[in-house]
Formats: sequence, structure tokens, C-alpha cells
Amino acid sequence: MRIVFFDIDSLRPDHLGCYGYGRPTSPAIDEIAAQGMRFDRYYCADSPCMPSRHGWITGRFGINNGVVTHGGLASKLQILEQRYGGPDERNQLVQRRLRQHGYDTVCFSNFPTRHCATWFGLGWSEFHSPNLKTGSETADEVNEAVLRWIAANGGQDDFLLYINYWDPHRVYEAPREVYDRMAAHPPAVDWPDEEAIRGHQDIDGWFTASHLFPGDRPSPTPNMPDAIRNTDDLNHMVTGYDAEIRYTDHHVQQVLDALGDLGDLDDTAVIISADHGEAMGEHGIYGDHVCADECIHRIPLVIKWPGVTPPGSTCGDLLYNVDLSATLIDLVGGEVPQYYDGRSFAEGLATGQCRLHDYLVWGHGLYTLQRAVRTPDHLMIRTYDDFGYPFDPVALYDMGSDPYQTRNLAGDEPEILHRMDHYLSEWLHEQRVKPYAIPDPLEVVWQERQTP
Repeated sequence: MRIVFFDIDSLRPDHLGCYGYGRPTSPAIDEIAAQGMRFDRYYCADSPCMPSRHGWITGRFGINNGVVTHGGLASKLQILEQRYGGPDERNQLVQRRLRQHGYDTVCFSNFPTRHCATWFGLGWSEFHSPNLKTGSETADEVNEAVLRWIAANGGQDDFLLYINYWDPHRVYEAPREVYDRMAAHPPAVDWPDEEAIRGHQDIDGWFTASHLFPGDRPSPTPNMPDAIRNTDDLNHMVTGYDAEIRYTDHHVQQVLDALGDLGDLDDTAVIISADHGEAMGEHGIYGDHVCADECIHRIPLVIKWPGVTPPGSTCGDLLYNVDLSATLIDLVGGEVPQYYDGRSFAEGLATGQCRLHDYLVWGHGLYTLQRAVRTPDHLMIRTYDDFGYPFDPVALYDMGSDPYQTRNLAGDEPEILHRMDHYLSEWLHEQRVKPYAIPDPLEVVWQERQTP
């Protein structure tokens, strides 16, 4: 089985056609969704980039693998030490597990260089850094290296080809002709409206309406405004983001075409996902990922697995990105390590019934320090450090009636809040009593911030 995994940075699912978006951002991704299964409630266990991806390669939550931020002690992967000689099976990352079962694992990514995330580059059969950039490499530059590899090796069988695109991560700099074509389509977002944007003008901090770029610098690209003052500015920025997605989608299709030229693409498994989402006005934040809310942690997942996933199928169950690690190992015939926090949903790929969790807990440790609890109906966010953003210490949202998280119900729904708090306490206890528990890295970040 050939497996190709597209990891697309900062990709919101609700800006993809297969998730109902009204602009033509993603024809290639939409076609894969039509051939396979779309997951509607799939979330990263930790954000942003580095914590999310380290969760995926380890199959473990950040509270257990040690990575919840970028930089500092809580960005160091806590791989269990090998002691007294001999290999320690607990230390093997998902790419090594797949190799144990006969798969070559090939990675194309500048991510380890960008974030000094050296562990991410270990254990692959081949690791390729497409160029010497440490951020802002374009999908075209990534594909230049990927397509050379496919031409030489794509006819083989039993490999995982992992491709990481930096696009559509800000700054939104898709080619202008792609932007102009996207701008010809009417804006497909109806929030925030003018009233909400006016209410955001006095919010301080990076990536806010009045401070869209750190240091109040002007926009470095014609695809983004200098600030978000009204819905025209919002549509300008959203069009820049949508153009980035369409640009990246084109490069997804290039890879699929190249693989198809060398074999039957119907027999190739395709996975499309992201590390985290992107704020588009939620909590007054625009074009970045600074918190543990819905728009940052909900990410797309599309899987086409030949002979398993029914065409055009969907799954609406709550899942973590660390569950995908376990699922991949299961699908290739491996045994999921007991120490993994992720659980396999391989059996549900045929039916869309993947109920593994009654609730999820996730966290953010780079800007804000937050943990959140998500049930099918509600989201609770506990904020330990707001980083200057307007977050209440505790917030509760009804996600069915308030998808943009504008009305804090913590004071109005004490029973629901108590239940959500219980879930958080229960989850924290479960992590702390695991045999290989470590000090909570989110607390480590908080302690570092208290040090002058």
C-alpha cells in the first residue's frame, strides 16, 4: 500500500469545499473527500505547530510527551530514557513503528529546522528538508523536491510519503493571480460583521484588529490589509487566506497526478490534515493561532483508504490527532503501543462509527496558557495566562447556537460548567497517575513566565 499524507499548516476545515465552504478553495481535497471519509470533529490535542506535530509522532498528549510550546523547557520532547542497555520499545515514534511493519517512511518538511524540533526528523527511512528556508517556503518549493522523489521512487509499494506544506500559514502570500481569481468569488464568511469588528478595535495584542502585525507594522503583502477596520478589510484578509488554500490545493493535485502516472491511484491511500486552524475574528484575533479555542484546535481530516473507506462517507465523532497515530499503526497490521494516549479508530473507517471519547481535553502553551474541554455540545476554556488577550478565567460556550464563541455562559449554566470542570479534573488525574508521568509542562511554562 502506498500512503501519502498531506500535512497543511494552519488549515481551517470550514474553508474547504468538502466541509461546506462557498468558495472554490479546494477541488483536489474535495475529490479525495468524495472518494473517502471526511471527519467533522477532529481536533489537535495541543497547539500550535510544534506541540501538535509532536503529539502526532509520539501518539501522546503534550502533558505526557513534554511539548506544549515553542522554546523553553516545555518544548523539549521527553522521550523515555533507555536504561541498562537494550532497546526501549516505548521510545519509538510512529514513523519507526511503520518501518517495523515493512513501510519506508519518507518525510518532506522544513518544520524541524524552523522550530529546532530535531526529534521530528528522527526515525524516518528518509528525511528531506526541501530547501534552506526556515519558514515561508512555498508549496512550489516543497513540490520541486517531492516530485523528484516521486519520479525516482513513486512506483514502489509500501511507503508512507509525508508532505508538510507551510502554506497557508500567515503571512498570506499566494501568487497575485491566484488571489485575483479568488477575489472574483463573493466572500463566503458572514462573521464577524461590522458591529463585531467595531467591538474588536480596542483589543490590544498581536494579531488583533488594530494590531494585525507585530509592532504595528504595515502589511508586507498586498494579499492582507494593514488592519481590520471593517468588513472590507476582513474580506481582503479572508481572500488572502482562501487564495493560499487554493494555491496549496493545486500542489496537492500535482503530487496525486505524479503518483497516478506511476501506478493506480485507486490503490493509494491519501490522508489530508493540518497541525491547527486559524483565527478569523474569534475572540478578536485575526490570522494566527494564539489560544485553545474551537477555530484553532478543530482541524480537517480526510482519509481515502482503498477497500475500507466508503466513498463520500463522514464521521461525526470526537477524535484527537493522536488517535490518527494509533490508527495508522493498526491499519498496517501493527500493535498500538500501550503507552500511546491515542486510540485506533481503524474499525470505524468502514462505517463512520468511531466513538472513542465522550469528551476531549486540549491545551495551548505558546501565547495564552489554556486548557479546554470539548463535548458534543459545549466548549469550556480555562485560562491560566491570557497573554494580554480578553479571555475570562473560565468560559463556557454552547457550540450549537454560538459557533464563534461570543457569549460566555459560565455564569448562567452552573451545572454544565461543573460537569465540564469535572471532566478536566478527571483527565488531569488520569495523566498524572500514568506510569511514565512527568511534571505538567504547561505549569513549567507558567513558572518560566514568573521568572524575571
